[in-house]
Amino acid sequence: MKWPGLFLLFAGIALLLLNTVGLFKSLRNEELNTELTPYKNDISISLSEARDQWSRMSDETDKDFAIRVTMVINHAMAHYWKDEGIKKYHLQVPVWENYILSIKQMFSGDKKYEFRNYKKVIERGVGICSQPCIALKYLLNDNDIKADLWDLWGHVVVEAGFSDGTKYTLDPDYGNHVPYGVEHLQANLDIIREFYKNQDSVYADHYKDHRHTEDIVNLYEKDRNHIYYMKKSFEDFSYIAIWIFPILLILPYANSCIKKK
Repeated sequence: MKWPGLFLLFAGIALLLLNTVGLFKSLRNEELNTELTPYKNDISISLSEARDQWSRMSDETDKDFAIRVTMVINHAMAHYWKDEGIKKYHLQVPVWENYILSIKQMFSGDKKYEFRNYKKVIERGVGICSQPCIALKYLLNDNDIKADLWDLWGHVVVEAGFSDGTKYTLDPDYGNHVPYGVEHLQANLDIIREFYKNQDSVYADHYKDHRHTEDIVNLYEKDRNHIYYMKKSFEDFSYIAIWIFPILLILPYANSCIKKK
């Protein structure tokens, strides 16, 4: 077999070994449990507990499930997105996790990556408001609940729509839920005041520069608030492709061996 074929063979084997290593490594660094973050008691359940709790119970209504998993994500993730944690907390996609996403990120120039797969988001366990909301959106979608991401011009929330026509605004970052849709809340700001009246209690004592109740109310006043989308099709494809690609590299060698027989 000529050297190009051997090169492809060894490249394919190397990528398969890399993927196998990734199966036994976790995106979560347990030092996250002691990381100084703006929030009080930021992580209060373990990753294994979160995995046990993100599945829907057989007798659980859509609304009860949506509220419960909002808090599961809130309790399982830390509000953290600092540059100094890029390597420590895998804010970039490690090559052993997904070499396709890692290469894509390298060429895109993005310093950090927000996962779309809720299991990966919760496993890594870090993010500011958008990342837990992305996790919640796709967790709800996987359970046949319509959910949209709303950019409030400085904060992100999830609006869930239910079969009875009602909507909830879910905030997994602050650990809050409001039984109305975003547009209704924008026209009725006193509802926000009521549901976020304990906003100051979210923050750790050391953190002084934070949003108060009226700051949250102001976010809902913005006329540029809008639904936005985070497509997950490429991410889903990449987790299949990282296995298919090395197999394709190895196939020519396997075919040559079969022909020799």
